[in-house]
Amino acid sequence: MVNFLLNLLVILFVYVIIYILYYTVCVYKSSKAKRFLQRQKYNAAAAPNNMILIIYARNNESTIVPLLEALNKQNYPKDNFQTHIILDHCTDNSSNVLEFIGGAKIWRVGENAPVGKDEAISWLLEGLLSYQNVDGFVFLNADRYIDENFLASINANLYGENVLVGSTDYISRTKTLLNGIKTTYHSYIDRIFNCGRSLMGLATVVDSDIFVIRKEVLDKIKCVDFKDINSELKYTTLLVRNGFIPKFCPLIKTYTSIDNFNDRKPSVSFKLSLVWHCLGLIFKSNFKFGEYLLSILAPNFWFLMLIYWSIFAFTYNYYFFFDYTFVFSMGIILALAFGASLYTSKIGRGNIGYLLLYPLYSLLKIFFHVPVIGTIINAVTNKKSDEDRELSTVDVCVTDGRNNLACKLDLISESGLVRAVFRFKKKKYSSSSQIRMVDALKEVSDKLNEHGFRIKICQSCGYFNLKMDGSTNMVKGYCNRLVLQNQSEMPLDTILWNSCPYYVPQEVNKIIDINNFRENQ
Repeated sequence: MVNFLLNLLVILFVYVIIYILYYTVCVYKSSKAKRFLQRQKYNAAAAPNNMILIIYARNNESTIVPLLEALNKQNYPKDNFQTHIILDHCTDNSSNVLEFIGGAKIWRVGENAPVGKDEAISWLLEGLLSYQNVDGFVFLNADRYIDENFLASINANLYGENVLVGSTDYISRTKTLLNGIKTTYHSYIDRIFNCGRSLMGLATVVDSDIFVIRKEVLDKIKCVDFKDINSELKYTTLLVRNGFIPKFCPLIKTYTSIDNFNDRKPSVSFKLSLVWHCLGLIFKSNFKFGEYLLSILAPNFWFLMLIYWSIFAFTYNYYFFFDYTFVFSMGIILALAFGASLYTSKIGRGNIGYLLLYPLYSLLKIFFHVPVIGTIINAVTNKKSDEDRELSTVDVCVTDGRNNLACKLDLISESGLVRAVFRFKKKKYSSSSQIRMVDALKEVSDKLNEHGFRIKICQSCGYFNLKMDGSTNMVKGYCNRLVLQNQSEMPLDTILWNSCPYYVPQEVNKIIDINNFRENQ
């Protein structure tokens, strides 16, 4: 047992050493940020690429209007770009105002409820990919502001690159402590980690709010995955695996209100699962793919400090594989690298305090997101009533391939979010809170699949197709059984949790079906 703990400490300290060296190199590389300007100036006179802009809007009337006006005033040939705006269940005046301004093709989706960003863009992209003489696609969220050189910057930086991730500057009209912490931390991450990684030729996680990709890449990958931050991390893995490295470019700049700040981070469980499922591909891929997988496991401040100070205290009192002075020297290197990063990031003296407060802010976020604590806080502050909660229970069947088990499925709607709770005798599994029921049911289905069971409902049936009509919580779909058996010309309407005797299993990807993309494709 003692040997196991000592070996674990050695592994953890090697992990810390690798991270400190990685951080130090990032700080050094980010000091060469002038190379971004040099590159843009060098390519400024390059021939214009033909680009398609896809803008996703959800009641963004106040920002979509100036965004479209800015696109109409670009210092870029109008014949070399076209704009498509998706209005997803917009209940404001966006549609009428945009048609009055002109300069873009308007697509309305979500008649009764929002379809969602990923589904809406995927639907539009399916048709646009057939367009000829297109060099690249630009994805932009409608809450952004841009300047007149936005497309020119993309064009200059797209040469020699396959995928680009732009930068976001947050505008804060009210100077508060929380706004200062958010904006300072975001600037620091961009200027140190994202710029440093880009200058080393390493991948940056895709940001669907400002994202550029060449058409030939999409022709090979054949999809985007913009559902949430976990999906974007998964999509980045797919791109890097196929040799398409998303590069961060601080000169492809957008602006948005601090109210839109979303300190999004993939869940720890998802990151661990993703890395675990991709480990076998490391030795079949290039160095950048292996480095990218390791970067997913980079520690946050508290985890890094916990490991370092635990090992420091241990080596101070006991014999260890690494000498006490060596452990101490690594801490000095980390402190010096952080000091250098404050100068390199150019965040200003007045903002250093905000940056130092971010670890406390992140700790409080974790604290208030603990389910038990969150429930107590909601109970005290919101005092929810039963009127805010709707519950429906349906009978479902689960199979292990041989036996069928009668179970219950609770469909819960609460405070605008939904959950699905699977029940069998005294056993119960609940999905996390989701915006759409289709996602809650998929989470339950995936959990059952991991244990060798399959829930026999329409959503997981091979005959089922989701109905992209913006129905509430995405619950409607079609059953194609009679069509496939030439018994009808029209599919039958159904809903996600319906079941029938004609269920056919549907293959489900657990994390990422990355092996479908071979090197020779």
